[in-house]
Amino acid sequence: ILRAVRQLGKMCHRGMLNPADIDSGDFEKCLYTAGMPNPDLVIRTSGEIRISNFLLWQMAYSELCFLDTLWPDFNELHLYGAIADFHRRQRRFGGI
Repeated sequence: ILRAVRQLGKMCHRGMLNPADIDSGDFEKCLYTAGMPNPDLVIRTSGEIRISNFLLWQMAYSELCFLDTLWPDFNELHLYGAIADFHRRQRRFGGI
């Protein structure tokens, strides 16, 4: 996020972009993940129930799955379980 903001600042400083015209699309184009779809599902292993500042902008509408399994022990069954759980959810994309 910081890199994207710096890049937008440089573009404004060079006259390539008017600060008043910056929108979320401009910001997203400056992220490392530009051009890639945002994740639908984020799986966090290790039993930690936090996101550790990972893909903060991109995962705004992602579904989160927290597993007690450690990453080296994560296998296909864990993945299939997370996907099955994802399919049972009603996604609201920020709605109530």
